[in-house]
Parts: sequence; C-alpha cells; structure tokens
Amino acid sequence: MTSPGSCPTASATPSSTACGGSDLSARRAQGFRPDIEGLRAVAVLLVLAYHAGLPVPNGFLGVDVFFVISGFLITGILVRELGSTGTISWPRFVGRRIRRLLPAAVLVLVVTAVVAYLVVPGLRRRDIGTDVAGAALYVVNWVLAHRAVDYLAADSTPSPVQHFWSLAVEEQFYVVWPLALIALAWVVRRLRRTPRVPSPVAVGGLLALIAVPSFAYAVWLGAVDPARAYFVTTTRAWELGVGAALAVWVHARADRAPDPAADPAPGAGAPTGPLATAALGWVGLVAVLGSAFWLPPHAVTPGPWTLVPTLGAAAVLYAGWAGAHAGPVRVLGVAPMVWVGGLSYSIYLWHWPVVVLADWAADGLDPWVRVAVVAASLLPAWAGHRFLEAPVHHSRVLATRTRPVLALGLALSLAGALAAVPLLRVQSPFRTAPVAGPAPAPDALGAATLGPEPTSDPSRFAVDDWEWLTPDPQLAGRDRPAADVDHCQVDRLAREPVRCDFGDPTGSRTVALVGDSKAMQWLPAVEALASRHGWHVVTYGKSSCAFARGHAQQAGEPYEQCDAWNARVMQRLRADPPDLLLTSSYATTAWDGQHPSRDALVDGLAARWSEVRGLGVPLAVLGDSPLSPDDLDVCTARHPHRLSLCSFDRAPAVEGSGLPVQRAAAAAAGVELVDLTDWICPGQRCPVAIGHVTIHRAGDHLTATYVRTLAGVLGRALEAHLGEQAGLR
Repeated sequence: MTSPGSCPTASATPSSTACGGSDLSARRAQGFRPDIEGLRAVAVLLVLAYHAGLPVPNGFLGVDVFFVISGFLITGILVRELGSTGTISWPRFVGRRIRRLLPAAVLVLVVTAVVAYLVVPGLRRRDIGTDVAGAALYVVNWVLAHRAVDYLAADSTPSPVQHFWSLAVEEQFYVVWPLALIALAWVVRRLRRTPRVPSPVAVGGLLALIAVPSFAYAVWLGAVDPARAYFVTTTRAWELGVGAALAVWVHARADRAPDPAADPAPGAGAPTGPLATAALGWVGLVAVLGSAFWLPPHAVTPGPWTLVPTLGAAAVLYAGWAGAHAGPVRVLGVAPMVWVGGLSYSIYLWHWPVVVLADWAADGLDPWVRVAVVAASLLPAWAGHRFLEAPVHHSRVLATRTRPVLALGLALSLAGALAAVPLLRVQSPFRTAPVAGPAPAPDALGAATLGPEPTSDPSRFAVDDWEWLTPDPQLAGRDRPAADVDHCQVDRLAREPVRCDFGDPTGSRTVALVGDSKAMQWLPAVEALASRHGWHVVTYGKSSCAFARGHAQQAGEPYEQCDAWNARVMQRLRADPPDLLLTSSYATTAWDGQHPSRDALVDGLAARWSEVRGLGVPLAVLGDSPLSPDDLDVCTARHPHRLSLCSFDRAPAVEGSGLPVQRAAAAAAGVELVDLTDWICPGQRCPVAIGHVTIHRAGDHLTATYVRTLAGVLGRALEAHLGEQAGLR
C-alpha cells in the first residue's frame, strides 16, 4: 500500500497549515493533493470495515486502491528525477523508502511478536514467527502464497502480520521498477539520442512490458489458482502499473503546460473539459465504493473485475490532477478525510495485529467487540505516527545522509527478523515416546487397546494426562498418509487423475482406494493390510471430490473439475479393474442443476457405486470419520494435563460428517458400509487420544498413526462384509 505521512506529497512536504487550508490552488502549488489523502482514507476505511466484520463484503479491495495511489505517487517522483537528471539515484530512492516505511513497520512487528508470544498458545506461534521474519524482509507475500496452496498447511489460521503481504508486493515492485528506469536511461544515453533522457513514450513502453504480462498472468492464475494469485507480486504488479501509467501520462502533459506549478485553468492540459473531468472523477469514486459492496459471485481478484476499483482510483487521481473543483475533491478533501488519510499507513499497520491478537487473547471476539477493537487500534496507530513515523520521515538530518539511512534500514530489517526468533523456538509440552524403554509396537497402541469390541467405559480412554503421545498433538497436522505427502492427491483445480502405487508391486490382488482426502486418510490401515496379505494398492485421490456420478459442488457452485476427474477415473477402472475398491468422502451435498442438494449426492454416490459393481468389482464404503474441531491443537496447548477438556460430543460430530449421506447411498445401492465410528469415538464424547495415540489432526481428519492402529479392525470388518472377496482369507 502507499505510505502516507502527516501531509505527504509527491514533491514536497507542506506545513500543517497548508494541510488544513481551504485554498485548493495554494495547496496544489505546494504539491499537496487533498483528494489523494481522502482517497487513502476511503481505501483504509474499506479495509477496516471488512476486517471488523461489517457488511462490506469486498472491503479488501481497498488494498488495490492503495496500489494505484502508490504507483502514481512513486512513479511521479521517479519520472521527475529522470527527466531532470537523466537517471535515478537508486540509493537515495531506497533511503527515502526506508525512512518512510521501516521504522513504523518494524515497531509493529516487534510489538506483534512480543504479544503473540504471550497470548498465542502452543506451536501456532511458530507460523507467526515465520511470518514476522518474512514481513521484516518484505517477502511475506510469497510465504503466504505457499501456505495458501500447501495442503499440509490447510488448517492455518490468519497471521497477525498477514496484511504485510501488500507492503511486500510494493517493495518488490520498487526494487525492479527504478532499476528498469535506470537501465532505460543508460540505453538512451548509449544510443546518443537527443534529448538524452527517456521520452514518456519509452517509459510507457517499458511499463507496459511489466504491467501487461502481469495482468494477463493475474487473469490466468486467478482462474486456476486463486489462493496463490491473491498474494504473489507477479499478479499484482499491473495494479501499481495503472497508477504508474497515469503518472507518466500526466507528467508528459504537465511538461507541455506553461506553468506546471500553477493551478491549471479548467481543462488545461487535459483532453476533457472541467465538467467531464469532474464527472469522470465521481464515476471513479462510485466504482471504488461500489466494487467494495458488490461484485459478481464468480468474481476472482486479482483479475478482470479488479479493473473496476483500480481504474476507478485512477479516474479519481486524474480528476484531482486536472483541477476539477466540482469533482470528488469536494468530499475527499474535507478535514476528517485528510486526517484519516494522513494516518492511513499507520492505521493499516496496526489494525490487523490488534484484531488477531485480541481474538487469541479473548478466545474469540463477539461481532460488536470486534468492531470496537478495530476502532481502538486507531490509538496505537496515532501514537506510532506522531512519535515515530512522522519524525523519522521528516528528519532533515536523515534526508541528507543516504549511507547511514541504508545502514539503518538493514539494521531495522534484521531487528524485525530477530524478533521472530523466540516464536520460532517455542517447544511443545508433550513427549512422543516413553521416558524409559522403547515404545510399544503399533498393534499394541491406539484402537488396538480397545479390544475386539469398543467400550463406552470412559476409564478406558478418558485420560487427562498421558505420559506420552504420538504424534505430538501440536504437530498432528503433519501426521498424514503417504498419498498426501507424496502428492498423489490432486488439488481442486486438477481434472486428470494421478495414480499412485503402494503395497506389494507384484501382489496377486489389486485394491483401489478412490475418493477425496477422507478416503486417502485410510491408506495407512490399507497399507498395513497390504503388507499382511500381499495386496497391490493403487490410489486415485482428489481434494474435496467424492467418487460419485452426477455433478459435484464446491462452495455452493458447480465443481466441474471433480466431474471430469470422476469420469476419467472410471475410464481407468474400466480399462484395468481392481479386485476390490474402497472409497470414502466427506461430501454432504451435490449440485442438482440449481443448488446444492443432499438427495443429488445420495443418488450420485449410489449410481457410481452400482456402476463399479457392474464391472464385477467388489466395493466397500469406508464410513466418514466424525467431524473434529480444527483447533484441537490449541486446546491441547492450553490444557496439556487436562486433555478431557478437549473432547467433543459424538452425536453432532457424526451428523456433521459425510457418514449420514453414505449410509443412505449404501442402502440405496446395496453396497457394504464399514463404519468404524465406535473405534474413533467409543463413548458419547470423542477423546483426543486413545492408547497413547493422538486421534485427530486439524482439517477434520484422523492422524495416520491412529488409522494404522485401525488396520486390524478394518480387516475384520472387510472380511465380515465381503468374505473371500476381500482377499483376507
């Protein structure tokens, strides 16, 4: 985002009197743009409203407005220096960015790291530490992009420094853009052109080489991988390019004006008249505000729809430059908006850590409390701006000392990164092995301790303080089947199945495991059976995709990639039928042509299972495991010696899973359903651990270790249901 000061300008820093003055011409002569301050205020207020949970569904687009403002202001500085000197002093440019951004940012990072260490439980602090270090080095957007698409990190919670992604995008852009202009100036000098400075056309052409591919990449990646597209610099550079292009254009127009410092006459230097320019500005402001409240349901940002707020912001900036007195400056230039705009960088820095850390400290915020917390974040924002941000930014001593400022920037970045070290070194309160002697064999742990029939006797599993647990409840999310770890399970966007092979490659019996991640979670037990009975196991897995006919749905919309994947899996099964097929899924509804429908899924599952049996392939449905909370690791961190407090009710956990739909579909298709719920929740409440084994991992799955201890139970169930067809005799 752009980084405003108390009275920032592109060329000079006016006095506070000028900031609050009412004469537009005088303020323009000083370089002050009250409309820019007001537009900053609009952008930051949209972001605050969105994060406060107010009904501004697309308030996050305020960040896109900041990108345009930043591109306009910073490029204006660069092209003026380029035009007057024929080149750009990159060290001085970096020094200005350091003075403007780093002190306030590092203060927020250090305070966030300290408070997070105190209020965030368990090993969740490690992810925050990684993010703090990434934010201090302005690469956190790439950290978040990796986490957004990393299946192993699917259970991550919002980071208190997640909002630093936009600052990282800007600073990465401003590493490349000035250097590109310096290179262009060098080429112009080598060609001995007259004048020996790059023309606006040349600068615009260079900018197009960056912005146009970036926009094309945003459109493509936003369609195939929206989570990653949201954070990466390569999909966002074009938004800064929109503001930069406007700066290049108005600079070229200003060069033709007789007195660039004076307030232009209506229409001077602009291709439109004053009324048309004012109207354009108002349309731009409406576009910014309207996009924050409404976008089509299928809109993905960044992408084509991001043109609405970005071009809208550019229109507002243009109207202000053209001196359209009847334009949005009449609203944006009022004192309260200018004041908020002046604080917008500090407000942006402080509001999100305050919200996230307050949420951790209170173990959840009520809606109106969240609004109050966002409002309260204005206090540290004002204090940080008043006593640190503004004094450093406007320091005359630092303004003339480039090398010390560069050294200061390096020191501040290192300080911010070092603040993450205590978070990264947090230790778990749990042991994963006995204090003395080796750990028992897997067939003596977990579900195996329940015997041939599970019991509802709480004394068998309701243990408050285990001597040791495996896996560590704080790291249970990493205890996944090989089909996850080896990337055999394709993501939501893939259409083509990936086959993976496990067990005995020369086994006489082939067992196929097909479905979503809730099917793949059973692989450790299937692998254990394969080693005992000589099975060759093949898997076909796809995230959030049930093995069913008809039309899948995801997030209330048709899931066409799942339908295509299903069809292609069936093609492979017809070409090479297995001896036994096992399947499971979490899905509770499918797409009936108009909306998600439970009946549509029951029919689709039953039809697909009947189709498989029609190939002469025995099939068993592995009942979905009970729906588990995503924050069990948080609960166990807070209550490591009272783990019974972290158990959860069985009935709603079963009802919220895919098991009820599977039961109905299995009855309709006449196929066998293997329900192991009693070995996962053997009482009225589902425990955290059984027999020294942690049962659940975040994301509503079972740990691979616990599933492995279910191998004996699963084998007996398959033999009972399918007899010799299961290949277990």
